[in-house]
This record gives sequence, structure tokens and C-alpha cells, in this order.
Amino acid sequence: MTAWLDHILAGPADPDQMARDFPWAAAMIGCPHDAVYHAEGDPWVHTCMVAEALEASDGFQDLPGDHREVLRLAAWFHDIAKPMTTEIIWDEEQQRERVRQPGHASRGARIAWQALVDAGYDLLKARDVHTLVFWHQRPTHLLSQRNTLQRVVELGHELHHANWDDLLRLCRADQDGRICLSRDGADDNLELLRMFIEEANANAGADLLTEPWPFQSDVARRRYLAGDPDDSPFFTPQEPGGSRVIIMSGLPGSGKDTAIAQHFGHMPVISLDALRKEMGISATDNQGRLIQAGIEAARSHLRAGQDFVWNTTGITAQLRQKIIGLSRGYDARVDAVSIDVPASIAISRNRGRKDPLPDAAIEKLARKREPVMAAEVHGLWSVDADLQLRPVFGGDAITRYANFEPDYLEGARP
Repeated sequence: MTAWLDHILAGPADPDQMARDFPWAAAMIGCPHDAVYHAEGDPWVHTCMVAEALEASDGFQDLPGDHREVLRLAAWFHDIAKPMTTEIIWDEEQQRERVRQPGHASRGARIAWQALVDAGYDLLKARDVHTLVFWHQRPTHLLSQRNTLQRVVELGHELHHANWDDLLRLCRADQDGRICLSRDGADDNLELLRMFIEEANANAGADLLTEPWPFQSDVARRRYLAGDPDDSPFFTPQEPGGSRVIIMSGLPGSGKDTAIAQHFGHMPVISLDALRKEMGISATDNQGRLIQAGIEAARSHLRAGQDFVWNTTGITAQLRQKIIGLSRGYDARVDAVSIDVPASIAISRNRGRKDPLPDAAIEKLARKREPVMAAEVHGLWSVDADLQLRPVFGGDAITRYANFEPDYLEGARP
């Protein structure tokens, strides 16, 4: 563990100590902040106030320890990307200079996720911190959107230790930890959203503030979260009748090839690295021809109803979407295996490869890495530095075809 993580987990963390040890504090101190919405000062002042408001919130000290851990981490991380996203613009309507930090929540979530993985923190809790930071701005606007129920259900399936009640607590601390000259009804919106969720409980047959919507299958969950918001969460579609596709996600050098050999060695593998060598395409060349060749190979397997592993870095949702969309078009079950190791391990392993990437290239990719989310795939497994498989969600089905002989796969479908 690192010093800043130890401070937070021991909680409540001392702001002066955090200013010295938290790697992102220096950039936040003195960073511009909007004078109307953050009259208290810079993002660091605000963050310290949010952490304090969270500790003082009603019932916080009575929460289970894992909930307090995740919330404390989310509070310290929630605005770390503001210095990287700051824009100063002239607002003609308000006739004043405004400070904006668009995208700071999603970028901060990625940074928090990789930082916690690098620090050796529990992977499921790290995913929760990522989700809370990613979502911390959304609840105040959620009721004005068409897909309110769908997003409520989605968050419930992205969290493992935390829940909707925790996110609303974080959002309330975010509001209380500032001096705001224009609240814009944010407090009322949070309370109205809580009431909306409570009213949805009767239909769900579950307390959505503390537990996920009870879908009947992984297929029903994935379909609803990724589909039209007018779809019904009660609909349970048939299980996919096509191929099973395993999508790998991990930094170069993280151990994807080794994990495939250990757990899925009986399955055909489409590797863009292998295709790159066959086609004589370097990492700096245009990759369009390479990707098209990989897609054509995948399409061939899908047409034949053959299971296979898609072996690329797959570190962002955008990179994963092409193969996921293609596979769903052929009624395939899509699961993902995420290699969740510290960037330092990936860098060390990469150095031992025949054609290693520069360390800086892997560090850059680590900052862009996004966890695989519940709306993307039917099931997700995480692989640690020791190459042990651990289910994250919808993972039971993957055991039915990991480490089994090909004749089992050909003769049986779960």
C-alpha cells in the first residue's frame, strides 16, 4: 500500500498530510474554480471540505467498513482530473468569465481505477471507486433524462460493495462541501431522485437503494442496460445460440497470452499481435488493414458458430465495442477477461518481450484504461498478477468452458 492510501483507509484523513502525500494534490492547489459554484476556493479546498462533510454526514460512521472505505476514496478522488480539464470561457448569457472542467468525472475515474490497482487495493472496491467518481455529477440531472430508470438500474449493477444510497451520500457531501452562490436546485434534485428510486422498489421487488435490480439472467441484464430505455427490465430473452466469445482486456505485457494459455488454451485465438507479424505491419503503421483482418477472422468463427478468444489490449470501451457489436449481431455470448495488474508489472513483463514497447507508451495506455462495465458484456472475470481468475459479474457461465476439453465445448451448451 502507499502512504496516501493508508491515510484514507485509516480515516478520516488529515488534509495537511494528504496535501503532502496525495500525488494529485499539488495540481489541484491553486487550480482555477468557478467563482459562482465554488466560491470556497480551488479544487483542493473543495475536496477537503467534501471529505469533511462526508465524515459528518448522518449515519456515515455506522456504515459497514467497506462502504466507508469506498466512499472516503471516492471523496478524495472525485475532482482529481479538474486541473487536466480546466477551461476558462466568457459566458455571454451570464456576462461573466466561467471556469469549466468538462469530462473531469470520467477522466478522474480512470485515474482513480489505475492508481488503486497500482497500489494493490482490492479490485472490486477499486471498481466501486471508479464508478462513484464517474457518476458523481449525474444524479442531480438524472430525472430530466428519458432513461432515468435504466440508469438507476445500471448503477446498481456496476457496484459491488457500495450502492445507490452511498452515491447519493457522496453527492450530498459534494454539495455541502462548497460555497455555492447558485445551487440550481441540486439538493432538491437529489431528494427527488431518492423518492423516484424508492417508488421503483415495488416494481423491482427489491430495495434499489441498496441492491441491484433482480434480472433473471445475464442476458436480460446486458440487453436492458445496453438497449433502448423504453425496453422492459422484466423481459428475459433466450440465451444466445451462437458462439462464445472471450474478449481480453489488459495493458501490453500484463499477461494476456499467458492467461489465455492457462485458462482457454483449447480455444482458437485471434491475436492482433500475431496478425501484425504475419502481415508485416509495425506498431507505428496505419492499423486499419490489421484491424479489418482481425474482424474478418472473427466473422469467420461467428458464421461457423465456433467459440474463440479475441486477444487485443481492449483497454477502452470504444476499442471493445467493434468486436462486441459484431459478436452480438451473430447471437454470440460475449464475456470479458480483464488482466488487472499494476502498470509496473506490465512494464516489467513488457521489457522481457522480444519487441518491447517503450515504458512511456504503457504508462500512457494505463491512464486511458477503462474497466469493462456491466452494459458491455454478459460476464466479466478479473485476472490478477498470479493469473488467478476471479468473477466480477455474470461469471458463473465462463467456468462452464474455461479449462474444459474441446469435446465438451462441441457437445454442450449451458
